[in-house]
Amino acid sequence: MKKEEDEKWLDELIARTINEGKPQFDAEKWKEKYPEEFQLLKSRAGQASAHQVNIWRRVAQSKITKLAAAAVIIIAVGLFLVHRGPDEQVKPTEVAKAAKSPAEMMTAMSLNIAYRKGGIEAVDRQGEKVIKMLGPRPVEITVKELLAEYNGT
Repeated sequence: MKKEEDEKWLDELIARTINEGKPQFDAEKWKEKYPEEFQLLKSRAGQASAHQVNIWRRVAQSKITKLAAAAVIIIAVGLFLVHRGPDEQVKPTEVAKAAKSPAEMMTAMSLNIAYRKGGIEAVDRQGEKVIKMLGPRPVEITVKELLAEYNGT
């Protein structure tokens, strides 16, 4: 049974027993009859409002919340460092200008420096410089010419 049904049933039973109408609760008479209980009830009502849980304080003191906040900060700093543009990065020494041969200009270090200075466009420009230095290549090459180029003779 629900609470309302229990109360209704009890009210009807009391009314039949006493032969009066529906019973009424008189708070003033109850206060006069039970002063200690009234004071206890009154003191508990004041304590309930004083002990309300501050949700934000509890969340801030939680270990899980602190760990999550630290993880968010670390991820944000990591993303900031990873996604810095080429202009914001430290300028490396100019190895590309000091490179004397096309082979030195196409090393990983030289291409990396070119990328840091100007992005993929700088790498393309460096590649074009190498092609200009080497000149046009023949479409076909004989085995003898290939071996001569490979051996350096």
